[in-house]
Amino acid sequence: SMRIIFISTLRIIFNQVTKTVQGMAKLSCNYNISVDELSRVRIYWQKENKMVLSVISGRVQVWSQYQNRTIPEITNNLSLVILALRLSDRGTYTCVVQKTKKGSFQVEHLTSVMLSIKADFPTPSITDSEHPSPDLRRITCSTSGGFPKPYLFWLENGEEVKAVNTTVYQDPETELYTVYSNLDFNVTSNHSFVCLIKYGDLSVSQIFNWEKRKPPFPGDILLKILIPVCVGIAIILGTCFICSKYYLYIIMISIPGNPNSISVFQHLSVILAYSLLVMVWM
Repeated sequence: SMRIIFISTLRIIFNQVTKTVQGMAKLSCNYNISVDELSRVRIYWQKENKMVLSVISGRVQVWSQYQNRTIPEITNNLSLVILALRLSDRGTYTCVVQKTKKGSFQVEHLTSVMLSIKADFPTPSITDSEHPSPDLRRITCSTSGGFPKPYLFWLENGEEVKAVNTTVYQDPETELYTVYSNLDFNVTSNHSFVCLIKYGDLSVSQIFNWEKRKPPFPGDILLKILIPVCVGIAIILGTCFICSKYYLYIIMISIPGNPNSISVFQHLSVILAYSLLVMVWM
């Protein structure tokens, strides 16, 4: 937006620019001069009475806070380009152009630019952090890199739910905020939580849905019982079948008068030992 105010014969232009943190801002002085005029012109860019940049006799000087991230565009409306924007860069910038008249420098042109810097919070993430008890689950909602100070709310069915704790931290250098909050809930019922973060006139949110575990189907339980029982019965029957065949063989070879006859008791001891081995294996 632009406003023009006339004070005596001096025209003052007001502009407004909105940019994001780490972005680039180009502030226009709305005044054009040729390269040949530089030796007779003084250009000052200042922010709320503190110097940012000056061009005197064609020589550019940048003040320390803006070193290595500020560029003057002399041939493009005397624009001031600020890179890697910080929240501390927000404020009103004034461009002053002075020209020599009757042997002295006098103000020829004034432009003021209001630079607003926003830092939007990304959509928060909700993670499963820990389990305080078998029936309780803890989730964490977090986001960072925004401004101004955020306020976090947990909602369920439109009503606020009390969090375990909420922490808001501001980086002293970047002035950007980080916020995170923990919420405990009972896993034995269904839930739909909204993590809502408000900052200024804006807000971001994330939804977390939880479905309680369904009880196991009775058939599944029966199957889990039947499988080991059937396996055990099969092993027992197989063992009995082998033993019965061996027992019949013992009877046959133990018939009196059989030259290959051996003691029944010897074979019964073998059967007993074999049965014990099978039982141990089971």
